Amino acid sequence: MLARHKVDVPASIPASTQGEGDVQRQPLCPSPECQLSVDVVLLSSCGALIGAHRKNLDDFGDGFPSDDSITDSTDPVKLTEDEETLKLLLLFMHKQIYPKVSGLSGDQLFALAEAAEKYMVFSAISACNVFIETNPKAFPVQSMFYGAKFEYPDIADAAAPFTIGKTLANIRAYANNNDTVVYAWLQYREAYIQVAERALTPTSTLHVGGREVPHVCKGWKKYLAATIPKLPRTTMNALSLFAKGEFDLSVYEEHSDLECPPCRMLAKSWRNDVRDMLEEVPSFHTFL
Repeated sequence: MLARHKVDVPASIPASTQGEGDVQRQPLCPSPECQLSVDVVLLSSCGALIGAHRKNLDDFGDGFPSDDSITDSTDPVKLTEDEETLKLLLLFMHKQIYPKVSGLSGDQLFALAEAAEKYMVFSAISACNVFIETNPKAFPVQSMFYGAKFEYPDIADAAAPFTIGKTLANIRAYANNNDTVVYAWLQYREAYIQVAERALTPTSTLHVGGREVPHVCKGWKKYLAATIPKLPRTTMNALSLFAKGEFDLSVYEEHSDLECPPCRMLAKSWRNDVRDMLEEVPSFHTFL
């Protein structure tokens, strides 16, 4: 598993500080119903000060040190997360009903999920995991990277099929230099490319007694003339249909009522090959 962070938390903070003619009030806890005293201040990456509680940081997360290892500094704790992410995370570190994550944008959701993993806030981890795994279509590329990074194969596997219609540029946009996952994705998509090529490429060769025998028949030409226009025009079009779950195998059967038995065999074989190849694509996590 990935190593999480330990952050030094100051022992206390002053109730207020005096500036040049201005009184700077103690930053508030983001939970509106919280009655606890703020005894530690977090400094976000964007410079916002956020009130928090040492006991809650200790009770609800494992990324912050316990009370007996707290420093004496009164300076705010500098963190790498933005204000919105930290405030959301702190809402999961109170004895209250936790906020829903279903209304968050992709960037907000995965910023929260990453922070929850980093500071081991298990309530937030659970909320994010459940939503991401049960809604793989919502943010498939980000979900795939998240599942791979934090070793959640079920999440990565659920999301990966919805990414195969994406371009390499789409994938790299969320890679954050994680070339291992990008390479795994290329291998995974290649398996689907092979399926797509079979789906778009008919054969007129029969296998008889261990030999390949060309089959020439007007009925087969008629079948192909009726079937091929209904297939995706390109490999990428086929991948997009696979990703959406909209590739319909019945297209191979619509005009398969052929009088010629070998023609019927070829049509059935075409359909079955595509079906079997789709079922046999390995799970994404096996490429990692």
